[in-house]
Amino acid sequence: MKTKWIIGIIAAVILVIVGIALFDRSPDQAEAGLIKIGVVAPLTGDTAFLGEGVREAMLLAKEQLGDTEYQYELIFEDDQLDPKMTASATNKLIDIDGVDVLVSFSSGSGNVVAPIAERNEIVHLGIASDPNVANGFYNFIHWTPPAEEARVFVEELEKRNISRLGMIVPNQQGAVAVADAVKERLEGTDIEIVNEQTINAGDTDFRTAVNKAKDGNPEIYLLFAFTPELEILGRQMKEAGITTPLTSIEAFELTEERDLFEGYWYVNAAEPTNEFNQAFNSRTGKNQTLGAPNAYDIFNLVVSVTEDEPQRPTPKDIAEGLKDVENFNGALGNLSVGENDIILSPAAVRIIQNGQPVTIK
Repeated sequence: MKTKWIIGIIAAVILVIVGIALFDRSPDQAEAGLIKIGVVAPLTGDTAFLGEGVREAMLLAKEQLGDTEYQYELIFEDDQLDPKMTASATNKLIDIDGVDVLVSFSSGSGNVVAPIAERNEIVHLGIASDPNVANGFYNFIHWTPPAEEARVFVEELEKRNISRLGMIVPNQQGAVAVADAVKERLEGTDIEIVNEQTINAGDTDFRTAVNKAKDGNPEIYLLFAFTPELEILGRQMKEAGITTPLTSIEAFELTEERDLFEGYWYVNAAEPTNEFNQAFNSRTGKNQTLGAPNAYDIFNLVVSVTEDEPQRPTPKDIAEGLKDVENFNGALGNLSVGENDIILSPAAVRIIQNGQPVTIK
């Protein structure tokens, strides 16, 4: 009986040791040549077309890879731009999938992902306007900075001799960051904000804000909003009899109903190269969407710094590599990482013509 008892103990110890070997291996041991990139984006809901653009662009970048030292896996999670879904998707990618890199879309999502990534020491690249998304060692932004968009926007106002500006701004981190940059840029100019209205995401009745927006007789209205609020706002302004021109920074590319803004100029983030546009169209049969070239660049930037490592890099290695990026040839031109871990790119002036965005300069 005693012998059987001893044998049982030995067997249990062996099982524990085997279990540790099988299930408690480090990522370097288990997947020595695999880099996992987790992407949180709106793949269903009103903004699904934007998330789909991000997904298609990253898959395009992966397909274009030649021979590489390491293997790269993309894992996509849907958040519908809902903060609760963003947090759940991010934790799943870290805890279950064991990703090395996280990618998020929008300032709202980026502000959810950034502290989680920093706490878990996972590299995070946000396609976002709000500079707070880049706070911390592991967080980066690939988006044209609000200050650059504001500079180009104010220069265009001056060129068109516009001196009275109305603004309608939602309570959303990215929109507020860009609006604040515009206000700062207007200091010392002859352009005055004669009216500013705040709206809330999720609302469907903006008629009070629209009626108040007429005060001060603006020469142009600057709109910030995501779909579907943007389309609702555009319709309700028309219903109110407003014929004053509309403009935006980015917003006109956040909708598929661009006919609402036909003929209006606006400022957008950096213009992608013709090569990227053609490759994206060839793959999808569609024009690129806002954020798609950024996603394409993010994948290639991660690959670039990873391939420079003689052995499988840790997230810390990848973060350090990204901080040193200079003159990277991307879909959005020549890219470098600034001192605030924001990948710098120039803004462009565009116009909606025949329902499509067309670059003016």
